[in-house]
Amino acid sequence: MSRRPLATILAGTLAAVGLTTAAGVPAAATTSCDPGDCFSVNVSLDRAPAVGQTAKLTVEITPKHDIPDATTIIELPETLRWATPPAGLTRAAATIGRSPVDRATRTLRARANRPIRYEGLVAAVTPGPASIRVQARDGRPGPSSDGLAYVTVGAKSSAFGMPRESRARRTERSAATSAATSAAGDTCVQGRVTYARTDGSIGGVPMAEVDAFDTDTNGRLKLGWTETDASGGYRLCFPGTEEDGTGQDVVIEVSPVNLYWSVGFSEKADDIYTDAGTPTPDVAPGTSTTVIDYRSTSGHPMEGAFRLHSAAYDTWKAYTGWLNEPADDCWKPGEQNCQSATLIWAPDKVLSRSYYCAGAGTDCRGRFQINLDASEHLEKMTVPHELGHFIMDYTYGAMPSDGTACGKHYMTTPMNSTLCAWKEGWADWVAVQTYGETHYRWATSALDLEGPRWYSDGWPTGPDAGKTEGRVAGVLLDLADSGPRDEPYWDLGILGPEAIVDAFGKVAARDLDHFLSTLGAQHSDLTQGAMFQNAINTDHVENLTDRHPVRRPANVPLRTAFVTTPGRWHVVAAVTVPDGADVDLATAPNAGGDAVRSADWTATSTDFVAVQPSPATRNWFVNAVTSGTDYQEYAMEVTEAAAGNLEAGTPQEFPIAAGRLTEVRTTWIEQGVPATITVVPRDGQDLDLFVMAPDPAAWGLPRSAARKSASGGPNKLERVTIGDPKVTGLYAVVVVRKAGDGNVLLTRI
Repeated sequence: MSRRPLATILAGTLAAVGLTTAAGVPAAATTSCDPGDCFSVNVSLDRAPAVGQTAKLTVEITPKHDIPDATTIIELPETLRWATPPAGLTRAAATIGRSPVDRATRTLRARANRPIRYEGLVAAVTPGPASIRVQARDGRPGPSSDGLAYVTVGAKSSAFGMPRESRARRTERSAATSAATSAAGDTCVQGRVTYARTDGSIGGVPMAEVDAFDTDTNGRLKLGWTETDASGGYRLCFPGTEEDGTGQDVVIEVSPVNLYWSVGFSEKADDIYTDAGTPTPDVAPGTSTTVIDYRSTSGHPMEGAFRLHSAAYDTWKAYTGWLNEPADDCWKPGEQNCQSATLIWAPDKVLSRSYYCAGAGTDCRGRFQINLDASEHLEKMTVPHELGHFIMDYTYGAMPSDGTACGKHYMTTPMNSTLCAWKEGWADWVAVQTYGETHYRWATSALDLEGPRWYSDGWPTGPDAGKTEGRVAGVLLDLADSGPRDEPYWDLGILGPEAIVDAFGKVAARDLDHFLSTLGAQHSDLTQGAMFQNAINTDHVENLTDRHPVRRPANVPLRTAFVTTPGRWHVVAAVTVPDGADVDLATAPNAGGDAVRSADWTATSTDFVAVQPSPATRNWFVNAVTSGTDYQEYAMEVTEAAAGNLEAGTPQEFPIAAGRLTEVRTTWIEQGVPATITVVPRDGQDLDLFVMAPDPAAWGLPRSAARKSASGGPNKLERVTIGDPKVTGLYAVVVVRKAGDGNVLLTRI
């Protein structure tokens, strides 16, 4: 566990004793651009072709830097086909949701600022929306750089942009058709509102508005409205008899809107996507068995709107569940009128990035708005991420700011401030935690946010890590998870997302450190461990306790510490795990002084430092373990000599359990009086035996200063004879367990 006061004490002594390695941790390699910002992409058609006509498609991709593996992807929808495909691309049939596409790809080495140009001829084959999407990416996970040409294909004429009928404003509720009256009446219809997910499966649309209308020669009359349940199902009742005594001619309209969010094509409140199903004539009065289902048409804008709406539902359901306020469904508990988030999206609207609006500005008409690129309906986590910003803005009363422009961002790239990293890292965490994931996912790639640690390729460490959003998200994930999700060595979080959200609501945090302080001192070991696990903290200290071995990684700025008991020998030992690279041990007094190093060249040999007895005071010592292999796992243990000395003719039998490294006893030897000590494994173990003579000129001694037995191997007696002891005093007898476990018999002859 982390001991912050001791870390403070050590800060001034580590350099003096030669144990400082934090500065030696290499910085992550930098890249010249972040995914999503490496290319400019331009897509154009020379005309909007009607069915049977052709148009010239031109794609120009310009890399901003040299890209060794630049991939271009051109996707043609089923409403179009290639009359003359571009040269040099490989084509294959693919499906997005349930919409077939012709996918053409090519990967090549691209030079900075040298455009890559593709030209082809496309033919319109069927009426409907036609979205030609072009992506440019390198080999790293993350968003692509996108371009788009969008045409609404008609039988006789076509137009660029989204079809007009998809922009129709929805019919507003009136007092006569309020929620209180929407279930009134003697006749009911029921059904399910569904859409195609990006993987092709069919999902219900939860919490969407369903309006019912009577449509006949007398005009259009609103019968009532309701909201779908979690599976997309609905039931709506109304007076079932027309003026002429016949049944109502019912058509339902669906809209992605509710009290907590909406999906529209502009910032105006009533510009919500709306689509109508097929009319059902003469619904029998007094019945409740009529089924009127609705499914969005493949490729229709409503399909994308429902994907975004469902992602918002996933976020709302997860977040309000973490808030644990059963009687309050608002994003912010206790609000009389809950604030709704507005998602603005259109399939023909290309943005350089999707973004949240915390207020009016150059790219924003108002607060609580999320502006989404055309491609975002294909992404799983963009909406939860942007809603994470909405939640922060709404919960805090304003989006926190320190005057620093945060700018474009990517999970592994340091930002301009720790506040910027906190805002983006929080949003990343909301997105990943919503789905119980460990990775942030894009349509075709994913980035692990929980796994990165010290020496993870491409990830910053130290001060830069504190300004990196992915590192911030990693800390939150580590604190919220538990059980099988906990990773070696400092991911010990057991708080759950509920505790994270509870602390989040207590104070408008300025950065991750400020937020962690709201979790309370009782969780400081967890929070500081998570900060070290994610390579943000660089001064982590852990206390070793007697005969409790631990496993840790080498070459990280970790200091293990132990305190001695007056009058006792102590041995601190370290050894690599089986088949691991060699590790070396250095130990130094916390009060200052030279370090003692043990560096046996054999990887399987246990290095140890023996600390001689002090007369009357308890002293602290600190250790560092290094290796030629970064993050090499090793086992470490401190052992205090047992009370009482080993006497001639009085053997001692004791156990050494599996996982332990050493056992220590003491024996008094007179100068010039020979002494022989043996150890016998009782259960076939492989042991080594060492005897360490006292040295008044040193506080501690390395393994190399000991008298060692000739290794006999498993189940063999080990013997050390000191024929002519040079000093009188208390000698240390160290038994090293190399393999096996069980009792040993230690004897002085």
